[in-house]
Order: sequence, then structure tokens, then C-alpha cells
Amino acid sequence: MSSLNPKDYINKKDFAEPLNFKGQELFFEDSSVQKLAEKNGTRLFIISLNQVEKNAKRLLAAFKKYPRFKPCYALAANPLPQVAQTLVNLDFGIEVVNIYELRYVLSELTGVPYIICNGLSKHTIQNQQKESLIQTVMKQQKKESDITLNFNSINEIEYAKKLCEKENTELKVGLALNLASHFQSSEISNGLARFGILTEQLPAAIKLLKNSKLKLAAIQSHIGTQIIQLHKHIKNANILSHYALQIEKELGTTIENINLGGGIAVKYYKTPQNQKNLNPDYTIEQYAQNITEEITKIYQENGANPPIIITETGRWLTANTMILMLRVTETRRTPQNRYEWIITDGSALTDTNDAVWIGQYFEIINATKANQKPTKLYNIAGITCDTNDAFAWPKNNTGPRKLPKTEPGDILTVLDVGAYQLPLRNNFNLLPKAPIYTPKGEPVKESALQFNNQ
Repeated sequence: MSSLNPKDYINKKDFAEPLNFKGQELFFEDSSVQKLAEKNGTRLFIISLNQVEKNAKRLLAAFKKYPRFKPCYALAANPLPQVAQTLVNLDFGIEVVNIYELRYVLSELTGVPYIICNGLSKHTIQNQQKESLIQTVMKQQKKESDITLNFNSINEIEYAKKLCEKENTELKVGLALNLASHFQSSEISNGLARFGILTEQLPAAIKLLKNSKLKLAAIQSHIGTQIIQLHKHIKNANILSHYALQIEKELGTTIENINLGGGIAVKYYKTPQNQKNLNPDYTIEQYAQNITEEITKIYQENGANPPIIITETGRWLTANTMILMLRVTETRRTPQNRYEWIITDGSALTDTNDAVWIGQYFEIINATKANQKPTKLYNIAGITCDTNDAFAWPKNNTGPRKLPKTEPGDILTVLDVGAYQLPLRNNFNLLPKAPIYTPKGEPVKESALQFNNQ
């Protein structure tokens, strides 16, 4: 395992951008990580809204040569209103997956240019709700809101069609297609099988749409999250474009929007031995160039004008915007384990849930000794009474980790936790949820609606 010093990758594009060194001390933006811990304590998150904005502008610049690009932010990645509003202010739309997220967007954010509604069972009425997501979208469209509902199933189409006939009103919709049959089983997650209308069901979907009040405006697909091979994104764009052109002919209409879903990958791995096979093989600029070229080529070959391209980006926009700060409480050796354990005052089970359930690798730096060369391998554990509460260990891709000699009182910094870790937080062992601060040490207030959406 490499003993790469954090100085070799910190503050480089696509790696640890908000972090930097001033002398021998580690900083997050303009604030010393060590001093932030001394001032506010530990087991806390630090978020950089500047990095959110920087990522957003980079995405927009990557698609600058394609004028018909509409970026959309997947709210599930990080539902902090400050994050979503930062993106909305840059003309990003918001993608939601249920009625709770939609109501959150409508009540917490201002000036949202457009909303895309995905998700399962949008035709059902959730507990304590008075209407389905489809009914709510219909009301918003009557208010002239730019909101599109992407059907996930035939049942949803049938429900919406009857509702439109009953209300004598039109509904702007999209079709979310399940393209799993076009990929090898090893190429995408089997769990995606439940998302989107199967391609063999497409004739039935088109039949329902014909001569109805459902006005098809978009075709969407989502082949997964953290897609590290560019060729899969290109294949998705290719297949989706052909389906869009096919459906246009059958319905005799123009489908304005091609929605590529999410999946743009993050470079979680910083050290050389991990970068080759586990980091994405493309940059955001390469993604944009290849995707737009592929779609443009297909449309031009068919004598059609290229469509609006939508992406539902979440992880790539937010992952590198947050760190988690922990304090080492003790170290210990056990006869059962090859590596010494570091015990922290945080919990992977409550603070970085993905490290436990999917073995997500998050880089970890000893911020107290960040200028020292890593020399020793450690397992890193949380404070709860659960065997699986580990940030890093050989059981999965999370460890062990090479750090300088680490002692009680040292501050550990867990990188790239801005995507999905906040919404996955929980209160296992009755631990309170870790607070969130800005780099200046100011507390970040979370919306009460985020935790009590009625």
C-alpha cells in the first residue's frame, strides 16, 4: 500500500479540492481543520458552499458548446436547502423522487426553474398524504409551473390517463425507460430492474399515450450511480436517443427532452494503487463532449434537430463539498486483527452509512499530523456497540488505512462525504446527528421539514 503524503493529492482537480496546506497545517478553505475542531468540538461535518458553486459552474462550462443543456440536481444526494438553493441560483432544476421531496422543494426553495419527478408508485397516496404525487404535479402544472412527471410503470400511466380524463386537463409527462436488457448483467446493478418501464412494455405505454391528454415531453433512463466507465454513459445516450426517435414516429410528435439520469462518478480514491480500477476513467469535460457528440450524431443521421439534454447530477456536485471531523479516543491491539484499531468519537453506522452497507471508500487523513508521511496501517472504528461500525478495515474496500503514528486526541478528517451521507444519518445507540458547520465555524441550520415532512 502506498505511503503517499496527503500533500501530493490535496487541492488538485477532482481530488480534494477544498482542502489545502498553509505551511504544515491542513486547511478547509481558509480555516484550519485543527482549530475548527478546537473551537466546535468533533464529530461534525464541514460543508463548502463555494465548492458546490464551483462544481456547478464546471458542469455548465463542460456543456457550454451544447446550447440545449438543462442541468438538474438530484435532491436525494444532499437535501440541505443551502446546497439546493445554491444550485437553483445557477439555473439548475431539481429532481425529486416522491411527494415529500416535491413538497420540500416547493416550500423551502425559491425561483426553481423546473422540477422533474421520478420515483416509484407515484399513483399511490402515501400515509398522512391527501393526494398522490401525480395529483400534486397536476395542480402545479395548472399553476403554470415547469414540472415534468416521468412515468415509472404502466400502472402510473393508466392512473394518470383516467385522472386527466376526469379533470379534463392535460399533463406534461415523460417516460422513464428501463434499459437493463441492453446491458450485460455485470455492467449495471440488478437492483435497477424495478426502475422504469421495461422496453418490452413500450408498445403498451405508447398505446395508452395515443390520443390522450398525456403530452409526452421527455424520455429518461437511469443506469445507476457512480458509473466509472465512460462507454456505459455513451451507450445509454445512444440507446435512449434511438428510442426517443422511434417513439416520436409512432406518436407523431416531437420529444423535446432526452434525460440521461445520473451516474457521473466521483474520484473517491486518492492514492495511486486505487485510482486505476476504481476511479472514473473520464472527467466531466470528457463526459459532456462524448455524450453531446453521440446524441447529435444520431439525431443528424435521422434528419432531426438535436434535443434538449438533461442530466440529473447529484453525487458529482456534492461529494467533495463536505468533510467529517472525528477525534481519536483510543488505540488498541487485538489478537484477532492484524492491524491496530483506532477508535473515534464518531460512527460509520450513523455518519457515513455507505462505508458500512456498500463498503464505500472515503479517504481519511490525520489532520493533526497531515504534514507527516503515512507509515502505519490502521483499522478505524466508530463508537457504537456494533461489530460493523468501521470506517476502514480489511473486511471490504474501506481499508485498512496508512496514517502517521496516530494517538488519542488526534483529529481525523474523512473526505468526500457530501453525497448521500447526510440523508442516511440515523440515531443508532441514540447518538445525536452530527452537526454541520461552514468553514468559518458557523452552524448550518437544517430544515425542520426535512425531518418532519407531513
